Amino acid sequence: MQKINYATETIASANNNHEKKVFVIVNPENLVRYTEIICTDKNCKYPQLALRILNHIFAEMNKENKWTASARQISKRFDVHYDTVTKCLKYLRSINILQSEKDEFYHS
Repeated sequence: MQKINYATETIASANNNHEKKVFVIVNPENLVRYTEIICTDKNCKYPQLALRILNHIFAEMNKENKWTASARQISKRFDVHYDTVTKCLKYLRSINILQSEKDEFYHS
């Protein structure tokens, strides 16, 4: 299970109390910045897949601000090798878009 890192204020979910839909609010400046990082960073070996996964995260995020797809599920859904997906997820964590729930930081 992945949790979106909100420390960067890139995205936030907004719940509509009248409906059971979840809306995602995206900060356009940060979205452009992360897109540029993904597309130009030499450490990102698969920029198109990383952007595709990022869009998938936006579409699949639940109202608890969590994204529960596994690397195995993504590899099957996108018809991409599992190791490639794990490298993309690792990269997205390295630029602070994602954080693993087990790595979650607690502030007192």
